[in-house]
Amino acid sequence: MKVHIVCNRDNETKVVDLPMDERELLKVQGSVLDRDTIGYITGVEVKYYDDNGKEIENIFLLNRQLKN
Repeated sequence: MKVHIVCNRDNETKVVDLPMDERELLKVQGSVLDRDTIGYITGVEVKYYDDNGKEIENIFLLNRQLKN
């Protein structure tokens, strides 16, 4: 399943295929959040969307569900 990870500050977007290794998913999220530390300092958020534009509330829960 393709999921779009989008930063609300600058619309930086990455597309991932779930299910995937959770550590890799965290790395991708971190790179979208800000490629450094600004995301954690300024409260920048990321949103997750499927290919139809529907928002996904919890990408990590979805990832675990797809693995099972």
